[in-house]
Amino acid sequence: MSTTYTAGTYTAGGALRAYCDAFERRAEADFADLFAEDAIFDLPLHDGRIIGRQGILKEIQVALNGLKNIRVILDHVIESGSQAFAEGMLHAEHIGIPPHVDGTPMRLDFKFVAIVEVKNGKVTRWSEYFDTKPLKPRERTHLYPISRRSPYWDGAVAAGVSEFMVYNHTYFPLIYHHSPSEEYTALTERVTLWDVGCERQTELRGPDAVKFAQYLTTRDLSKLKAGDCKYTLVCDPDGRIICDPVLLHPMKDVIWLSHGDADLTLWARGIALHGDFDVAVCEPDVAPLQIQGPKALEMLRDLVQAPLDELGFYKCTLTKVAGIDAVVSRTGWSGGLGYEVFPLSSSRAMELWNSLIAAGEPHGLMVTGPNVFRAVEKNVTDTAYHSNSDMNPYEAGHGRLVDLEKGDFIGRQALQQVAREGAKRKTVGLLIDGELPLLEWYWPITDRRGNPGEVRWAVHSFELKQNIAIAIADASLEVGDKVTIRHQAGSSEATVTSLPFV
Repeated sequence: MSTTYTAGTYTAGGALRAYCDAFERRAEADFADLFAEDAIFDLPLHDGRIIGRQGILKEIQVALNGLKNIRVILDHVIESGSQAFAEGMLHAEHIGIPPHVDGTPMRLDFKFVAIVEVKNGKVTRWSEYFDTKPLKPRERTHLYPISRRSPYWDGAVAAGVSEFMVYNHTYFPLIYHHSPSEEYTALTERVTLWDVGCERQTELRGPDAVKFAQYLTTRDLSKLKAGDCKYTLVCDPDGRIICDPVLLHPMKDVIWLSHGDADLTLWARGIALHGDFDVAVCEPDVAPLQIQGPKALEMLRDLVQAPLDELGFYKCTLTKVAGIDAVVSRTGWSGGLGYEVFPLSSSRAMELWNSLIAAGEPHGLMVTGPNVFRAVEKNVTDTAYHSNSDMNPYEAGHGRLVDLEKGDFIGRQALQQVAREGAKRKTVGLLIDGELPLLEWYWPITDRRGNPGEVRWAVHSFELKQNIAIAIADASLEVGDKVTIRHQAGSSEATVTSLPFV
């Protein structure tokens, strides 16, 4: 479509064409004058009818943020009085969903029927009808019994999970039947629920629990009190990061290392067996959930026995959630307000899940996977030994998490040498020109002096409206420098920037 309509009053047919024209141009501002204050909006992909101009404009904004290269073709427009009817085709490409493996864009193409009603020159009702099959896959990926399931499996399936990754030998729900734009909006404006049952705990229990954690991790825990949490690192003797867990001290003589994708329990247990520590190491039956987003506190306030308003950042409390014994921490992987719930047993896992779903409904809760788009914007990543095995804390930008003066710990000698000599690489942000394929493995980069590096995270930034990446590169790189990224679709140019992006 190419016609531009002047804001004002509309006939039914004029409103229909103006809407489609603005949608094709991704012109969000042009919709404001189109709808009546109490207009009704019916969409087959929305859970319920949207009533009111502001809600309609928000829904349109979310849709446009997830699409590009839009074409809207109208056929058979029939207008009768205050109503108009049309058949049409929408052609578009998804934003935030990587291309297919062969490089072709992930498209959104479907036929639709639209009905519009106007009164006093404004749209009072807009209804669309289309087959959603090409938009949202109906079948989840096939799984195999060699990996564990989270105890919240049934809840994730009911919520429409379609893709998983294996994390700590556990299936981790990542992709649901939403667009990336919908999930990003839910996280940044409402509240989201994540099944992170794969986020396993390495439990240290006994009189020497804190002492042993002091030896295993890089941070000084000498002042740690029950109820404290810390973000820390576990390194090997060569100073290479094994993982970057959140350490929780939920009760006396108990430490949990809530870790990423690494066999940390086996590592810690082997060290404890041959060390002089009065401590037992195990993986307890604790499968956490994350509740993340600005309405997380409102959602949980009446469900959690402890007063969450008093729970500080990186603090935890032993309490009850929906009557179930649990630890609640003010932590998470979103870079914003959020909480993690650690039930002390999985025996009532689905009871807890369903209680959270019910509590979140009034606040617009959406079940999602961890939102990598927002995490990368906020420089919230994780580190796993087998996929980052040659990176030390100073290269990862985590030098502040290394307390060399606290006494002996695993990797201290190697990290003292890195601190003396300076890291040869560093972690930087990249603002990328143009499109990117799917990051299936790290992409090599080269700066203008020929120094090598690697892109390790790459996503579309919905806030910056461009592609961004986090890379490890030569320590000489400065903000504003240019690099070339080589990937399976060719190459892209990028500019070095500071972290976090937003």
